[in-house]
Amino acid sequence: MQEGKIVLGAIAAGLVAYCIYMFFFTSRIGPPNQDMLKNTKYAVGIVTSAYYTERGRKGNDFEFMYDGGHIIESKANGEFTKGRKYLVAFDSLNIENGVIILEKYDITDSLIQHHIYPKHTMYDETWSLINIPFQYDKGDIEYDLKRAYEEL
Repeated sequence: MQEGKIVLGAIAAGLVAYCIYMFFFTSRIGPPNQDMLKNTKYAVGIVTSAYYTERGRKGNDFEFMYDGGHIIESKANGEFTKGRKYLVAFDSLNIENGVIILEKYDITDSLIQHHIYPKHTMYDETWSLINIPFQYDKGDIEYDLKRAYEEL
């Protein structure tokens, strides 16, 4: 009987610690806002789920790394392929201003061509628009980002 109370207490303490961690140490990302477009950086987003529709939500899950190790998980509605890598735009000064994954820019093959590989399981590199190493027109990327923002 006493052992059961100890186990329940340990579980409760673990849940409280987890909730505190999630509240204080994870980024809260809202929908993209106008400020996101002012200090945009780009990263590699990996699509982690097939397209789904459940409980009124639809789309794909994706994740990316920014700022030397913070992993962001988000959702997007578009034509993405699970396991493929896409260009993700985010506010480099305040991640809470939102993120946009750019459906048109599947960069999976470009990463291999330019010898850009993940450290461990995630890509930790981020770029400003002019430093993106892939052979895309930078003006097109900027235009498509603004258009994606306006469609939200």
